[in-house]
Amino acid sequence: MDILGFEKILFHSDKLEKLKNGISQFPVNGTISLSNYCNHKCLWCSVYAAQEKDVKSANLVQLTSFLARAYEQGLKSITYIGNGEPTAHPKFGDLVGQVADIGLKQGMFTNGYLLDRCMDQVLDNFTFVRVSLDAGSAATHEQMHDVKNHYNKILDNIRTLRSRRDGAFPTIGIQFAVHHLNIKDLRPSVLASKELGVDYFSIKPVFNRGSVGLRIPKNQLTEADLSPLAMEIQQEFSSPGFTVYYRPHQIGNEVADENLLEYRHCVAGFFNLQIYEDGRVMTCGPGQISVGTVNDDVGEIQERIFQGYQKLDLTNCPAGCRYHALNHLVDAVVQSDQAQKFHVDFI
Repeated sequence: MDILGFEKILFHSDKLEKLKNGISQFPVNGTISLSNYCNHKCLWCSVYAAQEKDVKSANLVQLTSFLARAYEQGLKSITYIGNGEPTAHPKFGDLVGQVADIGLKQGMFTNGYLLDRCMDQVLDNFTFVRVSLDAGSAATHEQMHDVKNHYNKILDNIRTLRSRRDGAFPTIGIQFAVHHLNIKDLRPSVLASKELGVDYFSIKPVFNRGSVGLRIPKNQLTEADLSPLAMEIQQEFSSPGFTVYYRPHQIGNEVADENLLEYRHCVAGFFNLQIYEDGRVMTCGPGQISVGTVNDDVGEIQERIFQGYQKLDLTNCPAGCRYHALNHLVDAVVQSDQAQKFHVDFI
């Protein structure tokens, strides 16, 4: 099974049944932005301008209280992601322990530079760690992330995490956001990642939004530029224990500037909740669809998610939204009157 894909909804058949019957439900996963501070300045960062204005950090007492109540409501896991670098938060290690005590599973997207500050907590409590590397050399990393002399330390941190891991967890992945300025480093980065012993390598395009066009030129890559190379790399490097992931529809959507997958509703809110450093709780970051704050009753938040699901205008969805594939899959299952076109009876 593809651990980066949405086939994992098979393990949540109860949610599919509730969707069919129009019953509200609390999300499975929450993504958390602990702060808008980041020690890197990636040239395509969608929140770079906000980071430059002022630094905001989450109230951890309020956050952990919300997570405990959300866990009782049905939340199962959280992913540290968002507007800043999670490991840069001074209380990150303490928070990891508190969240583990609640009973929630944990994962993280990180630039990897400060992993050594929280190595023990990550090894003890995390299901996955994905490092945004975006380069196969120190020079390209410095250019893309606007930092000096971070690349080799990041590789050392990944190497340490891999060598100290006991068993399969945390799963370790490397992500490469591809732009026409760093595509030359794609193959060297995959090779370095495989030599590090990580579990997977994820290829995705740089989307033309955020600071793209301001701090870096618009991404000129087309599907014809990226897909043949990515698929060649998949075939060359994928092996037992190391998988190269690539989603052609992502760059297809981006180049077309529209979603190429058809579906009736966005169900992302039933599977993911977004929690921001200022306490806002949302079901759609790009659409800025708020369902409350961390101080609100979780039952009321659940109902707001359901109401939003019924009213959301899909024409405003960004072309590169990661949930397009989930929505397409769930719609095919839930809308049984339309499902026969997919040859559902194994024919």
